[in-house]
Amino acid sequence: MKHSIIFNRLHTYIWSKPKHTSFLRSISRLALDKNVTRSELPDCELPRVSLTQYLFEQTDKFGSKVALECATTGKTYTYRQVRQLSVRFGASLTKMGLRKGDILGLVLPNCPEWSFILLGAAYVGVIVTPVNPTYTAGEIIRQFNAAEVRAVLCDISYVSMLKPKLNNIHSSNVFITIFGHSEGCITFEDLISTDLYTDEATIDPENDTLILPYSSGTTGLPKGVILSHSNIVYNLCQIHAPATTQVRTAIGEYQERPVCILPYFHIYGLQTLLSGLWHGSHQTILSKFEPGSFLSTLNSVKPTMLQLVPPLISYLGNEKKINLKAFERMHTIMSGAAPLGPATANKLLEKLRNPGITLQEGYGLTETSPVTHLSPLQNAEIGSCGKPVSRTEVKVVDLETGNALGPNEEGELCVKGPQIMKGYFKNPAATANMIDDDGWLHTGDVAKYDAEKRFYIVDRLKELIKVKGLQVAPSELEDLLRSHPQIDDVAVIGVPDERTGEAPKAYVVVKPGAELSEKNIADFVAQKVAPHKQLRGGVVIASSIPKSASGKILRRELRSNI
Repeated sequence: MKHSIIFNRLHTYIWSKPKHTSFLRSISRLALDKNVTRSELPDCELPRVSLTQYLFEQTDKFGSKVALECATTGKTYTYRQVRQLSVRFGASLTKMGLRKGDILGLVLPNCPEWSFILLGAAYVGVIVTPVNPTYTAGEIIRQFNAAEVRAVLCDISYVSMLKPKLNNIHSSNVFITIFGHSEGCITFEDLISTDLYTDEATIDPENDTLILPYSSGTTGLPKGVILSHSNIVYNLCQIHAPATTQVRTAIGEYQERPVCILPYFHIYGLQTLLSGLWHGSHQTILSKFEPGSFLSTLNSVKPTMLQLVPPLISYLGNEKKINLKAFERMHTIMSGAAPLGPATANKLLEKLRNPGITLQEGYGLTETSPVTHLSPLQNAEIGSCGKPVSRTEVKVVDLETGNALGPNEEGELCVKGPQIMKGYFKNPAATANMIDDDGWLHTGDVAKYDAEKRFYIVDRLKELIKVKGLQVAPSELEDLLRSHPQIDDVAVIGVPDERTGEAPKAYVVVKPGAELSEKNIADFVAQKVAPHKQLRGGVVIASSIPKSASGKILRRELRSNI
């Protein structure tokens, strides 16, 4: 009772005095602080080093162990070669005139050489902007222009498509090919066959950019995400915490044996590559998903772990030709990039009949390097994206007031931690829209958490469509469709798809007198975008597009009619 009287008097005193905005905001924060979830895990160490310092200090322990293997050719590279070839490539970039802060555009399917390119560039301070290799020439050039690339490295098969257009990007650009030679180009194989050496560039880990992937954020066209060396290193430290992972570091004859199918241009796939190197894993790499080669690789490798996305988990759960012996020594299946339904997860686990497998779910974004949540090794719940990783704070805020909400209340998920991006490349307005003045990154996802502080993604505020875990920005497809001379207005939404998770669907208003069929419209888009952006969800010829008084497309209204 005494404490209650003191509190009431203090409350009366505070609110009877002149009120200043900053003071009231502080009081409000204190009142709502109980609804901010902080990681339950011990604070992991955050070494202030570059990515190559972080990895090479660890990988030097593994010497002659196999680091990377191409599933197609069987070619392997040891950990000693990974360091050697990375440094050679970095030295070659410097010899060709690239300097710290220059940007290298990378168009390359998954392959072991991906690691030398990224680490070699990082070693000398060159920034890599990776591109989805299924993009059309127009999509690739758009990103390269936006990123202001100084050099390009691509698979030989892209040269004829890209080189004529690249002269418009930079008057003195460097063009490097891999897996073949083309006139006027430098070959990657020549660069790593030299004995060139250079010292590592002086890197400011927290401020120097390592990689510039492109993401649509919560809305709009893709934007360059500035991820520093520390962003990536710190996030690797967060996911390597012992309470977070069952992955074992190589010791004696033991190595983890993951089969790598996630694309490295995607931040989730890239993280699996780097984490695998840190653990001393023997990674078998597939260039792309193809059912036959995926299954045969699983059979031959008998992996100890897999990192997947929900559509791949669904595929394995439904695949009749699956060989259960391929999963006998597996301990972990990781799922990320999109929500995993409990029915999909349970179907695969029941099919594999291996009680030793932990299906671990995670959550993150390109803008968070990427992981903010992982399901705990104990007391996990399928369907939950888990709990905050070490040194991460999370809150769910009311969509109207912005106040932090309590358990089982739905609102926008906001996160804060050392893995948060530096910002969007040359786009301060978009950065300010994503990260507020207090350092909270607003994810655009609607979430809730339970009494055990397990988080669940329940909806999406942002307009993005997720196809096999890949982002599709509706505005990009809408801009493309509006360029058609016979289209008057358009709206694109994501619709559920059993195979891909979601698929883009277009509602199109054609101009009076126009003779356009749904197929004409779908074909128009298919000619200009990557396969995952095509209108596989369908096309609807509509009389009008529902919009708010301010002219914003009412996508929820379109979704409610599905």
